[in-house]
Amino acid sequence: MRSMVTSESKEGAWRVVGHEWATTSLSNHITAQRLNHAYILSGPDSIGKLTLAVDFARAIMCSRKNFCGNCRSCHLISEHKHPDVSMVIPVLRGKHIQQNKISVDQIRKLIYQFALKPIESDRRIAIIQNLEVAGRQATDALLKTLEEPPGNAVFIITTDNVSVLPETILSRCVHFALKPLSSAVVKRELISRWGTSDEEAIFLSRVSGGRLGWAVILKQDKEALIDRSTKISGMVSLLPKSKVDRFSYVEDLHKDRAQVVSTLVMWQSWWRDVMILTSGANNSAMSNIDYQNEIQRVASQVDVAKAANTISAIRNTLEVLRKNANTKLALEVLMLQIPTVHLDS
Repeated sequence: MRSMVTSESKEGAWRVVGHEWATTSLSNHITAQRLNHAYILSGPDSIGKLTLAVDFARAIMCSRKNFCGNCRSCHLISEHKHPDVSMVIPVLRGKHIQQNKISVDQIRKLIYQFALKPIESDRRIAIIQNLEVAGRQATDALLKTLEEPPGNAVFIITTDNVSVLPETILSRCVHFALKPLSSAVVKRELISRWGTSDEEAIFLSRVSGGRLGWAVILKQDKEALIDRSTKISGMVSLLPKSKVDRFSYVEDLHKDRAQVVSTLVMWQSWWRDVMILTSGANNSAMSNIDYQNEIQRVASQVDVAKAANTISAIRNTLEVLRKNANTKLALEVLMLQIPTVHLDS
């Protein structure tokens, strides 16, 4: 599980950064005593969904009833040790093709726990992370519980891709869609809370695409920064390659589905920068500023339509992968859709 991005808020003990509209609304649900039995927090990876989910659980269960952030209940939930707050996290599975999955056994275990009386409070809470990777049996089992929720239980579900969740589950949840933060907010938080230099904060606020969690990971984990460069450089190196070379690249890439998804997300961001330049905008809106030269060269050889089509192809590949399509075949189709571009000076 990724480390959560935290920040002490001026309003109570909400630690999530930059989503005040959501924390205000969720606070109102608590104070007005009109909690729904299920919530979905959606948005890009590392945007603050898990931090918000844990904050929401703390606010609901706070023993002082004012979300102090300092009572026993608040501390136990922060440390994932509260006996009445369950966490369901995807597990990496597969011998040949590895991918994160939520199994039906995990959901059945959760349902069994919720059939028991709470230990320390008057309710139980479940935080289910990235429900989009749950199998059909798992979502069906969860749906039955959402249709007839036990007692005053609350389910808090996060997802990177709400579009793949069954409509039957969505219709039973209150949905909060989190959006990327402005680069100014990300820069400010990096400097004030993580002691980042001004220069590094400017760079990380741009390459993170408004995802503060991702910016913090890149700052704290140099391997993550290297991994990002490796994935983007891999895509750039493919542009002038033949179909044979591109398919050879797929042979190594397709074996880890989680890595495939994160790679394609980065490629999509890179091609968005190409589209920005081909549309005539200046580079101030670019995210991948460390690849500015390569982006400019590609933008000089493709038009807006071709850049947009490439982004669409990457997005479609992500969609079919999240629906458990054959990873190798999906990537091979994508290789045929990425335009051939020569980057020689």
